Amino acid sequence: MMPGFFPRGLSCFVFLSLIGWSQRASAEAARVLFVSHEQTPISARIRAEIEAMDLEVVSSDELDTERPGDASAAVEVIENPPPRRIELWLKDPSSGRLVRGRVLELEQTEVDSPADVTSAVRVSEQLRAFFQPLRGDASAVELMPPLPPPPPLEVREAPRAPKVAVVSTSNDRRVEEGRFFQELAAAIPAQPGSLGLDVLLRARVRFGTTFGLGVKLVLPVVPSTVSSAGNAAEVSSSLFGVELSALLVTTRVATVGAHAGLSLLLLSATGQAKAPYTDGVDRKPAALPSLGGELGLRLTEQLRLCLGAEVGVAVPKLELAFAGQTVTSWARPLALFSAGVAVAWGKP
Repeated sequence: MMPGFFPRGLSCFVFLSLIGWSQRASAEAARVLFVSHEQTPISARIRAEIEAMDLEVVSSDELDTERPGDASAAVEVIENPPPRRIELWLKDPSSGRLVRGRVLELEQTEVDSPADVTSAVRVSEQLRAFFQPLRGDASAVELMPPLPPPPPLEVREAPRAPKVAVVSTSNDRRVEEGRFFQELAAAIPAQPGSLGLDVLLRARVRFGTTFGLGVKLVLPVVPSTVSSAGNAAEVSSSLFGVELSALLVTTRVATVGAHAGLSLLLLSATGQAKAPYTDGVDRKPAALPSLGGELGLRLTEQLRLCLGAEVGVAVPKLELAFAGQTVTSWARPLALFSAGVAVAWGKP
């Protein structure tokens, strides 16, 4: 009896060992790679849901579909860039690679809003259905044939916010301009005779963002020469007045403004300008209302190149006469073209 008892005992030992080994293997939970690029309430909720299904969750920074190791599946939570979605992967037994099985999209709502909670509950139900086969024997899962492709999900697009029309205004393009303004420019008066040259000085203070008040001074440097019948006279005019200005356009490149003013004009004629004087000087005053415009090109934050033009009419009428004979009139109208530099500073 002893020789027959030994083989039977050895067979029972092997059988019990195989049973114990299979029970230990079946007790091992399937491993799921969990990839989340941000720690958010959604990713924490999905991870907790997977752990609640008795699956071993292994965190990973990147999803390597070619070398998943001993993982049977993978979950990747993608919240940026939108749309927010959860990609589910299963291991292909034949190739050993991870194959994407399903994509669950979350509604584009505020985090932890009622709609977001409802969407997370719906995703949790789909997670349980997808990972249900993994809750059994892990080794059996690896030997299972590939799952058929899941039916397509119905993706509902969150309602888009209505577009608000943006109305462009002048304030959108406005750049802050200095409160104080000073200009030094060379000016050419357009009058009868040869071309003359004046110096233009302008100072201005601005009130608010548009209007300003200033003074203007024009001094002759090179007079004009007026000739008639062998007689000649050097003629020039000086201006001093006040101006009301308006800043029409201000950009980072240029400014456009306009101004209106009233000046005192002093006409000076030297030579045979009016009988009975010979080689003498004659001066006549007059009022000169004027209108003008100015273009400023920014060189630096405070410095700019200024180009200007203005026109005015003398009241009363000023005339040049040689030996009692009227030769021409002056400042009827007076056009003044200028170019120079200006400095603007201070807050309006």
